[in-house]
Amino acid sequence: MKAGSWTLIGYATTQILRFGGNLLLTRLLFPEAFGIMAIVQAVLQGVSMVTDLGVSQGIVLHARGRESSFVNTAWTVQIIKGAILALAMCAFAIPVAHTYGNQLLAQLMPAMGLVAFIGGFQSTKVAIADRNVDAVRVTIIDVVSLALGLLCMVLLALRDPTPWALLWGNVLTTLLKVIASHAFLKGPSNRLAWDPAAARQIASFGGWVMLSSAVTYLTGEGSRLVAGTLLDLGTLGLFGLASTLSLVVWQSIQQLSARVLFPAYSSVMRDQPDRFADVVGRSRRLQVGAAWLTSAVLAVIGPYVVHLLYDSRYTGAGALLQIQSMGLLVGVLSGSYGGVLWAMGRVGLSTTLLAAQTVIQWGAMYIGYVWGGALGVVLGWSFSAWLFYPVAAIVYRRLGLWFPRLDIPVIAASTLLSAIVFAFSTLKI
Repeated sequence: MKAGSWTLIGYATTQILRFGGNLLLTRLLFPEAFGIMAIVQAVLQGVSMVTDLGVSQGIVLHARGRESSFVNTAWTVQIIKGAILALAMCAFAIPVAHTYGNQLLAQLMPAMGLVAFIGGFQSTKVAIADRNVDAVRVTIIDVVSLALGLLCMVLLALRDPTPWALLWGNVLTTLLKVIASHAFLKGPSNRLAWDPAAARQIASFGGWVMLSSAVTYLTGEGSRLVAGTLLDLGTLGLFGLASTLSLVVWQSIQQLSARVLFPAYSSVMRDQPDRFADVVGRSRRLQVGAAWLTSAVLAVIGPYVVHLLYDSRYTGAGALLQIQSMGLLVGVLSGSYGGVLWAMGRVGLSTTLLAAQTVIQWGAMYIGYVWGGALGVVLGWSFSAWLFYPVAAIVYRRLGLWFPRLDIPVIAASTLLSAIVFAFSTLKI
């Protein structure tokens, strides 16, 4: 409860900071700047997830997660990965710039590689804190580093209103988090080390993690890259802005899942497996309730929220906010199983489900584009969650983790609300 409270408070604070910074930056920068940075960040995240070995998750799950030889080998692997990511960002710079027809990307991509390189030096004390469900100092570090990074973005945007302001703010945020993770978290200091047995264990676990992360990327940021080939940069920027607003509560729940529920599920699965289904059911009720109510409100008043907060250049984000919120009404049902399959040791099954979700999502986006252009892309991206839910329900039912008394009423209410929104709203970008 303490860790969960700190995680939610910290995430709420970071979202308030992001929101305030976003309001300032949208008045200093044009939508195209956010579209360009969305592409750069999506590429970085993609390369990062495709090479993800699950170092932090391995420390949380593995029996040797407290041993210095295991932890320091994991840190060494993390540094090597950061260097590889930085080189990959340089290699992809020109191809990405040609793909999206914007030469500024060729300059921004290598610079963004600094984020990956610096991030590789983050202390494993963060993972140890997650293992111990100790979220206080990690939360404080996240909040302070983000605040200073946003301040940097705003000051740079005042002087140079280009995507470079956003990039250097990201670099500063990452640098501050890395320094603070070594200086202020509890635990043994990291040093370069190589334990062959530990390296083999990390690689063995990391194989499934790498595949799972790659598929996760295709479902998330990868879909935004696909959308970027179908939408102009301005619309892509509006899409990102709407995503930030629609996902604010859901992402806080995902933070809670990663920092608290995943370690807790793992502990219950190891020590009291007979309680596992009950624990999952109770946690899902809390997650779904909070996320569904927020999404329902935004589905109804999305355009008014955007009109209140942003100037006329961002009006089109109102309809996108409504559409994405309607997608989340059912999307939160399958999303509320985050960490469950990993805690059960079913990483392969988790990866298979993610692959199915990706196929459904990309197919829906393409069909939406053929039928309805830019608006159809967003509709397909959002409502693919509705199409994916039956697949997830079948899998979790076989595991004894499907809860129809929760899910069926939520689907019925979501259908009714979406019908009302479509009947009375004018959905135009």
